Amino acid sequence: MAIAADGILDFIVDNVEGIDTDAVTESAESYIAELEALDEDVESTLAGLDESQRVLVTNHEVYGYFADRYDFEVVGAVIPSGSTGDSADAQALAELAETIEDEGVPAIFSDTSSSDELIETLVAEVGDVEIVELFTESLGESGSGGATYVEMIQTNADRIAEALG
Repeated sequence: MAIAADGILDFIVDNVEGIDTDAVTESAESYIAELEALDEDVESTLAGLDESQRVLVTNHEVYGYFADRYDFEVVGAVIPSGSTGDSADAQALAELAETIEDEGVPAIFSDTSSSDELIETLVAEVGDVEIVELFTESLGESGSGGATYVEMIQTNADRIAEALG
């Protein structure tokens, strides 16, 4: 996000007339620094997880960038698509249950803004697996730990580290 914010800053400064360039630049650079510090904090939060613990199962495929950035492997998704509007079939869920058992996955990560019905069905099939809610599709309310992008990312990292540690 820091790279994207920097690109947006450059675009605005180069293409939007009549703005206070200094004020916009100062504000953007402050936020970019906050995002860079967040990245370091997330790395620190996740540092206690060894390679064998860095395995994610999610309700749908939205953690690819997170996995790439912080060296996780996404071994499965309940809904094998980036959209919660899609659905999973029985064969795919059975295969995912087998993967969860084979990998010893302790938690499945769901989205705070989506139904957990399929995940609950999967957990009932697999057994001792925790369902952990993450913020993915929308921010949370004030005080939820996900009211801002920075809070959301840190809360998600904290929840992932706790569930997999």
